[in-house]
Amino acid sequence: MTKIILLDIDGVLVTPGGYRAALHSTLNHFATLMGSPHFDFHEEHIADLERRGIFSEWDMVPILLATAWNDILSTWNEINLPADVTSAAIEIGKRTNGYISHGIKVPKFEILPNIYPTESALQQKCFPFIPENLRQSLLHDSRNVHFSATTRLFQHFSLGSKTFSKAYNLPPEIETESLLHSHDVANLTPSILNKLIQPNIYLASITARPSAPPRNVDTSHIGYAPEAEKALELVGLPNIPLIGYGRLEYIAKLQNLEPSTLLKPSPIHALAGTLAAYTNDEWGALQAAVDWQQTGKLNNVFSLLPNSFELIVVEDTMGGIRSVQSAGEIFQKAGFDVNIKTIGLISGSKAKALAFEKARIQYFDTWEEIITNIEI
Repeated sequence: MTKIILLDIDGVLVTPGGYRAALHSTLNHFATLMGSPHFDFHEEHIADLERRGIFSEWDMVPILLATAWNDILSTWNEINLPADVTSAAIEIGKRTNGYISHGIKVPKFEILPNIYPTESALQQKCFPFIPENLRQSLLHDSRNVHFSATTRLFQHFSLGSKTFSKAYNLPPEIETESLLHSHDVANLTPSILNKLIQPNIYLASITARPSAPPRNVDTSHIGYAPEAEKALELVGLPNIPLIGYGRLEYIAKLQNLEPSTLLKPSPIHALAGTLAAYTNDEWGALQAAVDWQQTGKLNNVFSLLPNSFELIVVEDTMGGIRSVQSAGEIFQKAGFDVNIKTIGLISGSKAKALAFEKARIQYFDTWEEIITNIEI
């Protein structure tokens, strides 16, 4: 049977040390502006955010910074702060002599549908001790490097200053190497690659990582960071179809849509990934998937798929799992004979194991265990 395998990048194809390093470097940059060497955020804070459905560092950084500042300002609430995030960090440090509290927890809030977690927190008036204008600067439009100081700085650390400047056509604000380049580690060995690269297996990556626009589309790449492409090169799969954030953002702009409505756990992400894997046409797959969103029907482009196939996803969080489950149901309702297989990869994380157990998803600790126990 034809197998279509959709692969997440971070936590699946690579161990994303670069993003974690960039997260802490960004937070510690603001801590330094406040006169302290670092914030007291550890991996359990990150795991807690992921359990709650907050997977992107573009959301994690401003939410964690807001958590720290809200705690500080609950004591020093008389401080008059500017709306600019960098200036606010300096002013908080001056007024509190670099005070940073320990043992703080991110407040609970509901992640609202079709908007990013930072926007959800903003709409639910989280972090009430932070002045409204500063809260807006910190939490609103977290995907926009021109607006969000935290995302802009995070992209410096992720890409390196030179690549940042080239990708966004902006002058660098700090000098740094690419932490993705120095800290990411490939999870696939040559033997695992050989298992995946077979005549009856069609691969694609579905990821929230920034990426360039779709291949074979003639457009400017300014504003698009090729982070997903770099990861695929690292693991030895540079030519497989990719449905990354930049691809989704590109079609969203053309269709006047919000990119978050296309991103996993939306079925559109997996619909596009499935079609791209089989046809090797990213742009055609994206257009067909968005057409389903607008019409509720699979158009004729999906008839290029075989009538019977196995749809497999390997993920480290539930976002891609849910996307593939929903897409599989759409295929089945349209008359396709689709066998859906969902596989979790936890890499030793108890938090991820608990999330998969709760959702009754089969999971494994390593790729070697997946290859040994699952027929791929």
